[in-house]
Amino acid sequence: MRRWATVVAAALVASVLPVGVAQAAPPSPVTKLRQQFGEHVGLRISDLGRVYKDGKPVVTIWRRGKVEFGAAGVYATDTVGRTELGRGAVKELENQLGQRLGSTRVICFPNEAYLSGPGYETWLPEGKTWLGLIGPANIKQTAALPQIVNIFEPATLGTLLSHAVVRKRGSYGTYLQGAVTLRTLYRVSPSLRDRLAGPPKGRSGRIPVGFRLWLDRSNLARRLSTTWKQPLPGTPRRYTTTVVHTRYTGWGSPVTLTPPPPEDTADAGRVGADFPRPTALPIG
Repeated sequence: MRRWATVVAAALVASVLPVGVAQAAPPSPVTKLRQQFGEHVGLRISDLGRVYKDGKPVVTIWRRGKVEFGAAGVYATDTVGRTELGRGAVKELENQLGQRLGSTRVICFPNEAYLSGPGYETWLPEGKTWLGLIGPANIKQTAALPQIVNIFEPATLGTLLSHAVVRKRGSYGTYLQGAVTLRTLYRVSPSLRDRLAGPPKGRSGRIPVGFRLWLDRSNLARRLSTTWKQPLPGTPRRYTTTVVHTRYTGWGSPVTLTPPPPEDTADAGRVGADFPRPTALPIG
């Protein structure tokens, strides 16, 4: 009798407890992304991008760094990257010179950017190590990362979700796969519009950008891989294939990015205008 009473009591307690509290579904990926936006928080990113022609890599870009959010999205980035033509060309040259050529570092804010590394030393006065750019027109190109798809834009992330044709859930989170045209990306992505001179037309607009996206159990992006082909100018039957892999780690970490010291910075407007910009993978 006592055992039966215990079972009944347990059932009654269970009937009045909130159902599914411990297993509540996480917010949608777009909502979860918006929840990350706030001052002095961000994450770490790393990119590996390659352009292939006739099956061989002709350009490789490595880049890693930090992203700082503001209330409306990305506020600043601080990245270090290297670009290589072919495979092993940079390392071969370093071996010949007996020294490392170093990497390019770029710090970007809404209306200013700072560049340092190989290719900029000749523009810098003695004692200066940073080249400063002022004005949004310059920043639009300088801030471009190798990844063509900017998942920090809610509309862009939502477009990927709506174009996913494969969706698999597991203990790790969710895997999505699909494709979206360059024209559609241009329409929803402000950062892509900044990178292109105008809307992609004709065949360019129909270029499919294939994507594979991994979300963690809280619906934050962990990995993104994109692939797209472009016809070579003058040879429409030959293509280059661009593949970019990006990892996102440390969501919600404290991040406060600052410009380099003024005493180490030279104003690009005073040292010349034809300076090299960080290499970006070809688009469109």
